[in-house]
Amino acid sequence: MKRLTTVKIFSALILIIATTSTVLIFTRGEKTQETPSPMWRRMGPEKAKIIIYEHSDFACPACAGANFKLKEIMKVYGKEIQLNFKHYPLTMIHRFSLDAAAYADCAGEQGKFWEFADLLFANAEKWANNENFKEEFKDYAKKLNLDWKKLEECHQDPKTLKQIKSDISYGDLKGVDATPTFFVNGKRAVGTLQLINRIQILTAEEL
Repeated sequence: MKRLTTVKIFSALILIIATTSTVLIFTRGEKTQETPSPMWRRMGPEKAKIIIYEHSDFACPACAGANFKLKEIMKVYGKEIQLNFKHYPLTMIHRFSLDAAAYADCAGEQGKFWEFADLLFANAEKWANNENFKEEFKDYAKKLNLDWKKLEECHQDPKTLKQIKSDISYGDLKGVDATPTFFVNGKRAVGTLQLINRIQILTAEEL
């Protein structure tokens, strides 16, 4: 009888520890202050009522879906939302997503981050596992009238990689372990459905 009671107590303690750990992991990012993205990765007014930080990977199909949905959201609530894009390339499964992030930032320096990002999301199946991904990116640059030579120089610049790694570090610090992950006024939302739910709650309360 004593042994059975001990087993029950031990099992209860394990459950409490596991539950507490899950809560801590889930809320850790909500307590970590996040810095704004560079100007070319920001969309919306500075004093917006809703601030969204999007941690995303250009080779992630779910991120592409979220990108499409965010465009619809911004059309409806654009004056009330500021969107900050944060790179979180999952390089263990998406070989060239780090390069994609770099080229997108370099396009941003030429004023076309969002346009380049749209092309990356829409055509991920063409470049994500393609050794000749640069040819794809070169085509996107041509479509957007970007200076390819400057893009290449920017891609090779250590500062570009440092900037992306800074995003990754922020994501790690905030406990990001899946893409897309959002923080909406500090509250975590994983995936498009949770994002929409967060925005609906805030728009009902604040707008």
